[in-house]
Amino acid sequence: MGFKPVPLNSPAQGSGARRGIFSIITLGLQGGSRWISNLFIAQFAGSAVFGSVASATSLAMLLNTVWPASTQGAASKFLARARGKEDDAEIHAVANHIAVRVLQVTTILSVIGALTWVLVYHGAWWESLCVVTILVTVNTALFARGIHFGADQVERGTRVDIISSIVGIAATAILLLLGVRNLLLTLPLSLALGVYSLLCWPWTATGRPEKPLRSEIDKFVTLTALGSIASSGLLQVTQLVTQYFFDDAAAGVIGVAVQLATPLAIITGGLTAVLMPMLAKAHGAGDMDKMRSHTNLATRGFVTVLVAFFGAVALAARPIIFILYDWRGLHQYATAAPLIPAFCLALLVQNSVAPSVSAITSGDQKHVWIPTVVPYAGFATALLAWVLFMPRLQLFGIAAGYAVGMIVTQAILFIVAWRLTKQRWTGVATTLAAGCAAIAAGSWAVQQFSTSYWIDLAAGTVFALVWLGLFGPRFLRRLKAARG
Repeated sequence: MGFKPVPLNSPAQGSGARRGIFSIITLGLQGGSRWISNLFIAQFAGSAVFGSVASATSLAMLLNTVWPASTQGAASKFLARARGKEDDAEIHAVANHIAVRVLQVTTILSVIGALTWVLVYHGAWWESLCVVTILVTVNTALFARGIHFGADQVERGTRVDIISSIVGIAATAILLLLGVRNLLLTLPLSLALGVYSLLCWPWTATGRPEKPLRSEIDKFVTLTALGSIASSGLLQVTQLVTQYFFDDAAAGVIGVAVQLATPLAIITGGLTAVLMPMLAKAHGAGDMDKMRSHTNLATRGFVTVLVAFFGAVALAARPIIFILYDWRGLHQYATAAPLIPAFCLALLVQNSVAPSVSAITSGDQKHVWIPTVVPYAGFATALLAWVLFMPRLQLFGIAAGYAVGMIVTQAILFIVAWRLTKQRWTGVATTLAAGCAAIAAGSWAVQQFSTSYWIDLAAGTVFALVWLGLFGPRFLRRLKAARG
């Protein structure tokens, strides 16, 4: 059977639940394969090598937020909207326009990335090529994934993702066994993403959208990217600040803290990617009630599940670090344990608010500026917090600054979406705030008074079960009522 490009105007059959499952799988493979690869590197290559790998990856990811990262949402939104209008010419023209933009911007960013690694971080020239390879393949893969979301071909992309991810992880393990201890360890996953990009690229896309639509797409991506630099980019800046002011080993400790707190964000990212075209399609059809209902249920579901997960991780941080990273007895990452609750709180709020942000960006173009401007308030708050905290608190000051900045951003976005979509979210806001307070207090108590890893694990488990027991049945009743 020969290669067949992704069909842009023939959506796959299946329910929304099926699409959601495959979206979680494909984004889980993307983020999960990097997570597993980084786990191997952290375990066997040491904190200094892992810190260098994490910082190189963060530089590429920060440049990715400058423009290309937003093309995933743009492809998903505008393809879904064109399908809602049943306009075949617009579907292909939209895909082609965004594809050209991705290649243009990636070329410029590659030069910037290489120069930054060499001149600012004093890396070798060949290491800068590794940074560029990460950047190029991440940029193209994210866009190709957005195409599959917008064209409703997620299952097709998942098949390719499974094979490429397995090969990437296996190749990373082989390099470690061969004794490689430098940035060459980043190449297997980069090449795997490159294969995904080639097989999932919209090769059949042709044409050019009308000028108003081109302008709308470019403005959407640009405005979304400007917001991503200060929101998603803040995490990458945190890693790079550590690398610049401390050393490779400290960057490795921060990298472990970030990595440990992010697995469930992969799943919420997948669900959000599914939610975006659903909201855009509802908006295109003028069905505001459906849009409001999707946003409400997703937000309540995220709060219910995410507080339990991040709370468990925060309270059980010390034994989790030992099991995953320090089981060989080297204890290189034990100092990451006090940092993890701060990252957990930040990522909890960010991911809980994700459906609200999707409701803003998938709706009227006049509201797209809101997620663009608001994150800069949080970014400025984080910078101020670093100036105040870092000299005295060192690495914990970096983690705390990130958490404060991210929570400020997401709290403002949540309130704005609350008003725009006319939700009844007083209870949701109270529940999320209570969950954050419980996690902060519980993790502090465990870090201060627990004398055993078993106590930490028990505390995390009990927290998750109690939270799900209190709020899970309530959400399920609401979900059942909505379906009825």
